Amino acid sequence: MSKSSSKSREAATISEFKEITGATTNEATKFIKKYKALDAAIDAFFNDPAAQANSAGGQAAKTREKKLGEIWDRFKDPSNPRLITIEGTMAMCQELEIDPESDPVLFCLAADLGSKTTGEWEKAPFVSGWSAMPGEIDSIQGMKRRLPALRQALVSDPSYFKKVYLHTFDLIKPGGSRVLPLDTAIDMWTLFIPPALSSSPSALSHLPPGAPQNTSSTEPPQFAQTEFDAWIAFQKQKNRAVSKDTWSLFVDFIRSIDKEFKEYDEGAAWPSTIDDFVEHIRAARK
Repeated sequence: MSKSSSKSREAATISEFKEITGATTNEATKFIKKYKALDAAIDAFFNDPAAQANSAGGQAAKTREKKLGEIWDRFKDPSNPRLITIEGTMAMCQELEIDPESDPVLFCLAADLGSKTTGEWEKAPFVSGWSAMPGEIDSIQGMKRRLPALRQALVSDPSYFKKVYLHTFDLIKPGGSRVLPLDTAIDMWTLFIPPALSSSPSALSHLPPGAPQNTSSTEPPQFAQTEFDAWIAFQKQKNRAVSKDTWSLFVDFIRSIDKEFKEYDEGAAWPSTIDDFVEHIRAARK
């Protein structure tokens, strides 16, 4: 084989290696020269974390992460540089055009970006959270473009709804407390539940008996706005703080209960608050 033919074949192999791995030309050349055969070179590349980090895809990801880190830096608290705090959160909401008083997408971001306390964001989970989202986000504009999809997922995707909803309890409960003040719970239920009940498909779609939670269903909720209003009125009447158990299982209850409240299993491990509510509704409908 002539020298020119050999070089041409090597160039083609390097090109194929780059296409498969996303490696730079220098990395591809190094692996092909070392391992000779394409398959062996590819196997070696994917078993080498450092090489993958230096690939074109890895470099692009590093660039995005750097830009996301710079965005976080703009909002961090000068007196507490480990965190974005409330003031920075308000500035971030303004740039993202989020109303923190009424837009539940802020709770989506809290769940996706690892916020542990209302209005506080650590850098590492902020960067990794945005990096994990589709769309190669690296700017405020990119973040804004992602928000409608999060809002839609919150009302239509049972698994995502529950992820955000469950995260919210720990996010907003007072420090050191194991329960939510009733007023806070009612505000949050009102923010989360009615929009999902009215969505089609719904994150709170009705599940037949025995169906696993977090699965999707085409059947609309049988627990509707009327039942939700009755739940809120009942909670106000009882005037008790809300436990994590009640908060968490309320979603499962909504998805499993039928319109007539006949399919409720009193022997199941429901919180007493939900047992009492079912008894209250049944008595009121007699």
